[in-house]
Amino acid sequence: MEINIEEEMHLDDMDVHFNDEHFNTDVQSRAAMMHTLFGSDSDDESHFQNDGCNDDDGLQNLDDGLDNVPVEAPMSNDDVNGQENVHFEAPQQGMIYDSFDSIFNAYQEYARQTGFSVLKRVLKNSKYALMACDKSRVPITQKSSKRIGCPARLNAIRKDDGFWVISKTIMEHNHDLDPTMSILMPAHRKIDVHMKRLLEANDIADIRPSKNIRLCEMQAGGPDKIGCIPRDCRNFIDDRRRFRLGVGDAEAIRKLFARLQHRDRNFFHLIDIDDEGRLRNVLWIHPRSRAAYEYFNDVVSFDTTYLVNRYEMPFGAFVGVNHHGQSILLGCALLTPETIDSFKWLFENWIEAMGGVHPKAIITDQCESIKGAVRDVLQNTFHRYCLWHIMSKLPQRFKGLAEYNRAISEFKGIVYDSITISNFETRWNDFLVKYGMQSNTWLQGLYDEKEKWVPVYLRHIFWAGMLSTQRSEGMHAYFDDYMHSRCSLKEFMEQYEVAIGKKIQKEFIADFESKNKVKKCKTHYHWEKQFRDAFTNNMFLKFQEEIDRMVYCHIVPALENDDDGVVEDGVQKFYVLDRSLRNNFRPEFTYKVEYRADGEYLNCQCHEFEFRGLLCCHILTVMTMKDIRTINERYVHIDSMEERCV
Repeated sequence: MEINIEEEMHLDDMDVHFNDEHFNTDVQSRAAMMHTLFGSDSDDESHFQNDGCNDDDGLQNLDDGLDNVPVEAPMSNDDVNGQENVHFEAPQQGMIYDSFDSIFNAYQEYARQTGFSVLKRVLKNSKYALMACDKSRVPITQKSSKRIGCPARLNAIRKDDGFWVISKTIMEHNHDLDPTMSILMPAHRKIDVHMKRLLEANDIADIRPSKNIRLCEMQAGGPDKIGCIPRDCRNFIDDRRRFRLGVGDAEAIRKLFARLQHRDRNFFHLIDIDDEGRLRNVLWIHPRSRAAYEYFNDVVSFDTTYLVNRYEMPFGAFVGVNHHGQSILLGCALLTPETIDSFKWLFENWIEAMGGVHPKAIITDQCESIKGAVRDVLQNTFHRYCLWHIMSKLPQRFKGLAEYNRAISEFKGIVYDSITISNFETRWNDFLVKYGMQSNTWLQGLYDEKEKWVPVYLRHIFWAGMLSTQRSEGMHAYFDDYMHSRCSLKEFMEQYEVAIGKKIQKEFIADFESKNKVKKCKTHYHWEKQFRDAFTNNMFLKFQEEIDRMVYCHIVPALENDDDGVVEDGVQKFYVLDRSLRNNFRPEFTYKVEYRADGEYLNCQCHEFEFRGLLCCHILTVMTMKDIRTINERYVHIDSMEERCV
């Protein structure tokens, strides 16, 4: 159940239970953390995506107005010989502390010596706080879990003078406590400064991770004395490797960038290093990309992938769409790590390199770090979430439903098939009621941000036909053809120049084809010739697909409560029944098309023109019925989207 706290309530009067859905982690994050903690212990120099001592049952999601904080043990400069167990008195009701951190540290140390982990919940801008055993959350019946509803907890209140007083304590647990097990609990595991230096020095000396860890264990007096488990050491070694370049890598980057800039002074590059001189982030933009962005800055797709897996440095690509409908590279980056600060650094410098011009729209996945960076840096840009990433989570989110396959199919139909906002709202609510998912926090979170991913809310904006980051992923796949999974940064940089050269050549060939080959028209209407003369061959072929769909379109009588063909305020309405199969969810639908003779404005309910920049078959059907022989130039020139929209 959700925690609802009035201003005048005291935490010692509350009966708090941790709701499963409040602490439900993303499936992929869970899998990565499980792999990190319990993965293979082989001698191979495996790489892991988790950086620290994390728990597979850790807290990830944030409630409105609450900070669900995963507990981390405070770092210290203790010697590598581990932690000395000095008896520590348990915090008791009525004790006063000068800060919340003081209470937490005291309870944390008591928990370590007793043998349990601690969760803490703090209300933002409030005087109430709660700490509890990490087994206190509501059990999950579908799978094994450490959640058993343990009652042990500590409530605290901040007084007017700023001091914190413990208002209530429950010391009894409903499970056995074993202090010797604390070393296995993420909250009590840490790698101190001295051990970090040993691990990194040994790794630089080319000592395998398994031997490196055994050396540290021997120096500490045994595995139980190092204050962590071997997996934490491996994660630390892996993290440090990301910051260290291999032999020749730094020089390869410098030489490549120097050569490219010597060839063209418009080549942009920027290297970010940390305080210890290690590589942290790299951004580079080809001169052709900067020139293309001046014309094709309507919509940009951004996504990251692990092209250079040897160092697990995410490769990020800014991708746009040119006048051929081809994906064009607008910038590349290598990032470590993928934090909000790294993405802010990337977006800020990318915008600066592009002359300070923000894209009109950007499409990314739902990564919290990317969302935060876009919100802070690209304030003038409309942000959309990748629809494919959202839909790919349906099997996991709906797996407990009795009618699993039917629910997924109906949900996709609601998303793709809803033509009007009111239709979407009605069908969404009916779906929740039908499958008893009114309290599903994942769906509620999606609904709260529906304007950022549901197509019916976004089709009035030009997206070059994109629903997902498929173009960025396609660019990643393109680079995959030139690089192998274990290539060094030196090899990566060498192959990058080859790959980008091939990409430019393909665009050059498309330009040649459009200028030297004329496509045949399918009708005798002059407006088709207008489009052929204005569009590239690739775009004209896509427009002719709409002409082909006209055979499935028919003018039908007005819908209920609407007037067929009646002119109101100079606008004439028509209704077009479309039986063409665009996807598996909408075999037919009746669209409303509006025509205003004054100014020759045309508008369709499907918003295909606003979304893709091409007139739809419904408008073309009305044009043939009205015997419109030529089309206004606003619908022809694809580089002026804002001027063309009604």
